Amino acid sequence: MWTYEHSAEAAAPPQAIWSCYQDVASWPDWNVAVSNVELDGPFGAGTTGRLTPPGAGPLPFTIVEATENSGYVSETEIAETVTLRSTNRLTPLPDGRTRIDLRVDLVGPAAEHFGKSFGPQVKAGVPKTVETLARRAEELAGRQ
Repeated sequence: MWTYEHSAEAAAPPQAIWSCYQDVASWPDWNVAVSNVELDGPFGAGTTGRLTPPGAGPLPFTIVEATENSGYVSETEIAETVTLRSTNRLTPLPDGRTRIDLRVDLVGPAAEHFGKSFGPQVKAGVPKTVETLARRAEELAGRQ
């Protein structure tokens, strides 16, 4: 398994960040690893769809777990031998802010290989994604 984590704080409540998660059409605006996401149902556990990275074809995407205003876990099949698991957690802070935690795991027999080959891109993109998500949620909440 290969893992990378990043956290950021947003001057917005969890509900504002959750609304960004639910609006998959907005993901390309804040997630550098996504050019398009299509779901076959509502944003919730068990919903499947397709996630398209920039410059690549669509990949099977499943929301494995989803708890409103708390976070979600998704899995994207990169290849038959590796899956990207994204764990997104929201923690409300006492001052009305929210801590956003994003953990990316590559799992499967080829996880280490994929981690070496495109792990540096993940490590470069995850902080930007989390920080951009925080700013977008602040805009939605009317805070900055």
